[in-house]
Amino acid sequence: MNSAPRSNVFDPMPEYPRPFSGVYPASGIAMRQFGVCEADLAIDFAAEAPPVLVTRILDQCALDTDGREPTEYFRELSVGRRLECMLALAAGEDGSAFHFPFHCAGCGQEIELELTLDDISAQQREADRADTVDVDISGKRFALRKPCGRDQEQWSATVYQDQREAVEAMIASLAISGDVPQVLDQHAIDAIDEAMNDADPLVNFLCRVRCAECGSPNEFLIDLCEVALGTLRRLQAQLIVSVHKLASHYHWSEKEIFSVPHWRRKEYLDLISAGR
Repeated sequence: MNSAPRSNVFDPMPEYPRPFSGVYPASGIAMRQFGVCEADLAIDFAAEAPPVLVTRILDQCALDTDGREPTEYFRELSVGRRLECMLALAAGEDGSAFHFPFHCAGCGQEIELELTLDDISAQQREADRADTVDVDISGKRFALRKPCGRDQEQWSATVYQDQREAVEAMIASLAISGDVPQVLDQHAIDAIDEAMNDADPLVNFLCRVRCAECGSPNEFLIDLCEVALGTLRRLQAQLIVSVHKLASHYHWSEKEIFSVPHWRRKEYLDLISAGR
């Protein structure tokens, strides 16, 4: 049994994107593990839209190293950077890689893709080199900013008549220069969609892999937000089980359980599992 104290470990966030490099210049922001604090039990994964969930989870897991909460920080981050932070939480203390099993479209052979935090961070660092996205439509060029958490929250709270209206409203809200046509044809929408995906690759994460068995090319689309939220939901379920075990064995209340540091709760749980 490891007796070294491991309190709620804080890990530094990835390097700041340029627009936020001066927000916390002294010491930066760190993220605690999810699934170790009482507040993590209050997250209702089924009751809120994913963008709202992402903001709430990141807000409650982050502090700067002087103890300040990064107010509104995560709402203003790009969607890709928010995903990077969520995946860092989902990877846990040991930075576990993510594994995705697929089957080749050509021969049916199983293909397992591995995605590490280094892979994720490398792609996001490249994406952070540009703050805007330039699009050329019918010889006219205009620029859009990348969507942030606040945009996602607003869009998820708005009722649109159909998908087309939603897409056009989103594009209009992101345009920062040039005259964006009020009515866009499908070619224009596809061009904008392609440019936005290239500029923020984690948002609609497309993996291209050639099968080692038959040589067939494959494309797999992965919803990284769903991956992160699903992992954190499982961590919350594990926390509930841990609370149940401690309450049943020691007859502690939930408040008493969470007054014990996370590393010591793990020690008690190890003793319970060992039958001591």
